[in-house]
Amino acid sequence: MDIFVQIAQQLTNGLVIGVIYTLMAVGLTIAFGIMNVGNFAQGEFYMLGAVATFFLVSTLKLNYFLSLIFAGLIIFALGVVVEFLTIRPLQSRGFMPLILSTLGLSVFFQHIALILWGPIPRSIPSPLSRKPIHLFNIYITPHRILIFVVGVLIILALYLLIKKTKIGVAMRAVAKDGDTASLMGINIRRIYLFSFGLSCALASLGGSLVGPLYTVSPTMGEVPVIKAFSVVIMGGMGNVQGAIAAGFILGVVESLAAGFISTSYKDAIAFGIMIVVLLFRPEGIFGKQGLR
Repeated sequence: MDIFVQIAQQLTNGLVIGVIYTLMAVGLTIAFGIMNVGNFAQGEFYMLGAVATFFLVSTLKLNYFLSLIFAGLIIFALGVVVEFLTIRPLQSRGFMPLILSTLGLSVFFQHIALILWGPIPRSIPSPLSRKPIHLFNIYITPHRILIFVVGVLIILALYLLIKKTKIGVAMRAVAKDGDTASLMGINIRRIYLFSFGLSCALASLGGSLVGPLYTVSPTMGEVPVIKAFSVVIMGGMGNVQGAIAAGFILGVVESLAAGFISTSYKDAIAFGIMIVVLLFRPEGIFGKQGLR
């Protein structure tokens, strides 16, 4: 019976971290599927969301839940500015200049954060108790429950946005064929602005959610962004459903590896799965069929 309890515990932990990977990966998927942009600065938007939340909670004394919303809006606005100033001028020059641009943004934001924040990690104060809750022989803290619930609600809201709203239809149309969408009266530039801002806001929300659980530092986005790219590749470039499924799969696999093998190998195992997927199914588990 103990082994089943341990598996359940690791599955629970994996689903929580999987939500964070999914938020970041879906943001990357939106940027790539619609704009053909591989945003290597996604980890820094994740970090900036956590920093903004810390500032709002600790300095301005705002409620943590309000801070989540405001931080997301701030990073959304920053993403819109970044798209207008650095992505848009390079879109006609091919894929490689865009990659180099986002790599430059990553270095820029990380060093700005180091100058303003400093190298000392800090933690966002959580309104919830740190004492674990005992449920069915599984221990989980209230904040981990919050991460999972809020993360799933965000993912569900995003799915409904893409599938059921006018702007979601426009996003899917641009992802499928930008030229035809333009002829049908869709303002592609506005869709690009909104999509990139939304992509950055999703990463920001991930950082804001894990800030009270771990620590906030200028380099906190380095590993999660690599994991997010792994999720995007496994799920299929541009495939939102694939990114959601692969994010949870990676989170669970990592947690099981950490619990039953070693925490030292969990990253290697995660990347090993990505390599196997690329070898046998280069288009990803769920295929590359545009934003859907």
